Amino acid sequence: MVSHGATPIRKCVDCGLLSGKMSLFVKNSQSKFGRRNLCIECAVKRNEQHPKSKDWKTDHQTKKRYGVDAETYKRLMATSSCCQICEKTEELCYDHCHDTMKFRGILCRGCNRSLGQLGDNIEGIQKVLEYLKKAQE
Repeated sequence: MVSHGATPIRKCVDCGLLSGKMSLFVKNSQSKFGRRNLCIECAVKRNEQHPKSKDWKTDHQTKKRYGVDAETYKRLMATSSCCQICEKTEELCYDHCHDTMKFRGILCRGCNRSLGQLGDNIEGIQKVLEYLKKAQE
């Protein structure tokens, strides 16, 4: 790290980027000024070069979020290439019951959010159907 007056300047250890914009560097609460001497772009490249650590993270996250290991998550996500409600193919999500953690299917982000906002149950969806039917009369 180099300092010119009051503004600290970081130098990336990988690419040599020299900048006073701290937002360009990786956050680290234990480093001086709260940033590492590694720019975000180089940190992303480092992470891409280490697939084992990425697999561990995915395995950890899928167990925490969905109660399944990464292999099961990937297998279930491969069961459909589109949303099972609206048939969109972008931003697909793993839909599961939050009480039982049981996998229900593949939904796009919009349908998954909508389902959650309707209470994630049949009663909530029935109320919406009744409302729409009443509005059509």
